[in-house]
Amino acid sequence: MPDQPPPQRCVRWAWPITLPLALLGLADSIYLTVAHFDTKVVLACSATSHINCEKVTQSAQSEIFGHIPVSLIGAIYFLIGVAICTPWAWKRGNLLLDRIRLAGVTVGMGMVVYLVSVEAHLHAICLYCTGIHVITFLLFITILAAYLLRPLDAD
Repeated sequence: MPDQPPPQRCVRWAWPITLPLALLGLADSIYLTVAHFDTKVVLACSATSHINCEKVTQSAQSEIFGHIPVSLIGAIYFLIGVAICTPWAWKRGNLLLDRIRLAGVTVGMGMVVYLVSVEAHLHAICLYCTGIHVITFLLFITILAAYLLRPLDAD
């Protein structure tokens, strides 16, 4: 049997940061998804000229293909994020999983850039959406740092 390289050691400091962030993102996305589908749920967000959650979440750009709420896509994204940011997933020290995590948050940051441009076009900001954008940015920075600073086993 050929010698296999030893598995990569885990980054122990990453999961206590990424798991709570992913859980917060999931909760925020679920709240926005429920508010999208249930008209009885009123977003607890002021409606001033520039801060207007309803204007952002009810815009044409708040749905993909005209039917799928962006918030639902976000909830699925953060649900997967929770799964791959658990202590058990981080402790695996699997390079493929590390790359999947990094690719996922990179795609998430691309979506954030698009959604911020939509808010700029609408001249309105959704505070809940901004929370998700900040969470995604923090996840990106943390996962990128964990990927770049991951310990390598000595040969």
